[in-house]
Amino acid sequence: MKPKSWKKWLLTIIKISLFLLACYFIYEIIEKNLTALKSIEIKNNAFFVGILLASILFYVALMMVLVFAWVVLLGFQEPQRSAKVYFKSQIMKYLPGNVFHFAYRHHQTKSANISHKQLGMTTAYESIVLVISALLISHLLFLWPEQITWLTNHLPIPIWALLLIEVVGCMLLLKMLPGFGFLTTLFSYFVYFAGMGLINYLLISALGFESQPYLFITACFALAWLAGYLIPGAPGGTGIREIVFIMLCAPKMAEYEALLIIALTRLISIVAESLIYFMASKLSQPYRHFSTWSGKTMP
Repeated sequence: MKPKSWKKWLLTIIKISLFLLACYFIYEIIEKNLTALKSIEIKNNAFFVGILLASILFYVALMMVLVFAWVVLLGFQEPQRSAKVYFKSQIMKYLPGNVFHFAYRHHQTKSANISHKQLGMTTAYESIVLVISALLISHLLFLWPEQITWLTNHLPIPIWALLLIEVVGCMLLLKMLPGFGFLTTLFSYFVYFAGMGLINYLLISALGFESQPYLFITACFALAWLAGYLIPGAPGGTGIREIVFIMLCAPKMAEYEALLIIALTRLISIVAESLIYFMASKLSQPYRHFSTWSGKTMP
């Protein structure tokens, strides 16, 4: 068998193994907390349903922010068509392989004005800035050092030095790669993670769980999202994101509470992205106004 085939099979085995381990871990948590999960009573059903519906609509708005960042990275070329493709591609990240949304987006967005090379660079920039923004927001966990002793106890340098290195790194990146909208997209992704943190925070209130600091929940989600994005395995980071979120939230939250929150967040995202798929044409219409900005350089 060719070397590339061996590498492909090995990567596939790793992905499947990670997904199965994640599923087993979640199963263990459910089994251990089954009694507690069954005993949960929602005090105000109308409020809970209202929060769920509002979260779905809010998630759609957050996706529009991500699409704006994508349009910025493309230099506002064919913004309406590019936005429509991006909207429709999101539901495909739940297909096996976790890359079909990238492939669909690349294939459908390519045109006479947008080359393969530009799309490849744009996707790379998107991933880089998404990872940076999630990493920076996850640093809010340093406000609760007792939650991340697995990191703080093994840091070779003080926290302030680590933050300084990362800020300098961002400044160097901005200087090395000017003109692709680094600050604009970084701010857009900050808005996305802040919004997802708010959804998780509101779900805690809707379920009647003990209130948790908003910044803490946002940081937990950002780091869990980052793990699901970077670690190969489940479609859309399913399983990986849930495990990391539960581990980060404990012991400030009970395992079953964290499980229920992140499970509802996953449900909200799937429902919202399904709606977005069918509403892509309408949702992409506002972006047509950016066509006059084509070629404009963003900070």
